[in-house]
Amino acid sequence: MVKAAISLKHIEAYDAIAATGSTVAAALELGISQSNASRLLQQLEDYLGVRLFERDKNRLAPTREGLQLGPEIRAIADRLRVLKTAAIELENGRSRDMLLRLAFPASLSSNRIPRMIRDFLAANGPMRVELASGNYLALERMVADGEADIGFARLPLATPGLRQEKLLPSRIVCVVHRDHPLAERSSLMIAELKGHDLIVLNRERPVRHQLEALFYQHGLRQRPLLEAHSVASACALAAEGLGIALVSELIAREYAALPLRFVVLEPELPVTYCLLSGEKHPLSRAAGLFLQSIAGWS
Repeated sequence: MVKAAISLKHIEAYDAIAATGSTVAAALELGISQSNASRLLQQLEDYLGVRLFERDKNRLAPTREGLQLGPEIRAIADRLRVLKTAAIELENGRSRDMLLRLAFPASLSSNRIPRMIRDFLAANGPMRVELASGNYLALERMVADGEADIGFARLPLATPGLRQEKLLPSRIVCVVHRDHPLAERSSLMIAELKGHDLIVLNRERPVRHQLEALFYQHGLRQRPLLEAHSVASACALAAEGLGIALVSELIAREYAALPLRFVVLEPELPVTYCLLSGEKHPLSRAAGLFLQSIAGWS
C-alpha cells in the first residue's frame, strides 16, 4: 500500500481537529467537507504509523502519541507557512500575505514600535505583522530560533546564532518628577545621589551590576528604595514622585509625556542596544524593508 504524500493540508487539518476536538468543527473551520477532514487525519496517521486521536462518539481526544508529537507537527506547520510566505514575497514583492515578525521589549512595544509599524505600512503597503514581547534573553532566542525576523536586545548578547543589523548606543540617565528638587539640573554626579531615594532595575539586569560597581567606586553605599522590572515601570514610579530612576535614556525617552525630567548621569555609563536577525535564516523582504524604514532610529 502506497502512503499518501503529506502536505500542509494534512498539518492544517490536524491543527484544526486538535483545537476543536472533532472533524465536523474542523471541517467548518477549514472550509472543507467532514469526510475530507477525516481522510486527511487518517492519511497523516497512516504516514506516521500511530493513532493521534482516540475516537469517542463525536469527540476526538489526543492519544499519548498525539500529545508527544503535537508540538513537532505544529512546528512543521509554522515552518511551512514561513516558506509559503517567502515564496509569495518573491513572486509578488508586495502582498497582504507578506509576514513581518518583530520581537521587542514591552517598554518599546507600547509606544515607539507601533508608530514605526504604522509608518512602515503606510510607506510599503499592507502586510501582516506579528509583534512579540519578552525579556532580552527571550527576544534573542525568538530570533535565533527563527520565530521572529527582527529583534531588539542589549549588548553583550547571550545567545549564539545572531546577526547585529544596527547598533543603538545609549546611556544611563536620572529620571525624576518635574517637581523634584534636582529636576532643573543638566547633569548629576553619581556621588550627588547620596541621600536620595533611588529606583533601579532588578538584579537580573546587567546594568544593575554596573550601577552598583559605579556606586562602590564613588563611595555610595545606600540601597535602592524601589526595584522595577522594566524601564516603563521605573519611569512610572518616578512620575509618581517616588524617587530617581536610573535607566537607559533610549527607552526612557518613550515616556517623555509623563511629568518627568531627564538628567544626565556623570560619569557616563554607556548602554548599547542592537537590532538583530538570525544567522541561520535569510532576511525576508519584509524584514529588509522594515530595517530600511527605521534606518534613522538612534
